[in-house]
Amino acid sequence: MTLFSLLRQACGLSQREAADALGVGLSSVKQWDAGRSAPDGVLAELRGLHSVIRRASEEAFQAMSATPIGAEIEIGYPADDHEAQSLGLPCVGAWRAMCAGAIARLPHRVVLVPRGSTPATAAAMRGHGH
Repeated sequence: MTLFSLLRQACGLSQREAADALGVGLSSVKQWDAGRSAPDGVLAELRGLHSVIRRASEEAFQAMSATPIGAEIEIGYPADDHEAQSLGLPCVGAWRAMCAGAIARLPHRVVLVPRGSTPATAAAMRGHGH
């Protein structure tokens, strides 16, 4: 394991998602995963993304924890990276990492559905202006 691969995985990024998010080729990501040192700037970007994911996860947790115990929480997931980007994250993998960090701490039953596919998630999308 390398520092790069550890941070990449902590951010929920596949190798392809990391390449896209970092603006580098897939071959660079594969080399960094395999042990070639990643540039400091790349590691700083992943650290920054991890901070964004942790903040978003905490905000989501705080919002969802206001739901009465025993109630079901419905979460709309992004269908693609474009939707994830509209939520402030670079890709679906990063959204998954954010969401998992929030729901892992909740005692509620959580149901995941495509964003906008139910009245509740459609209303949430309108609330975000998306």
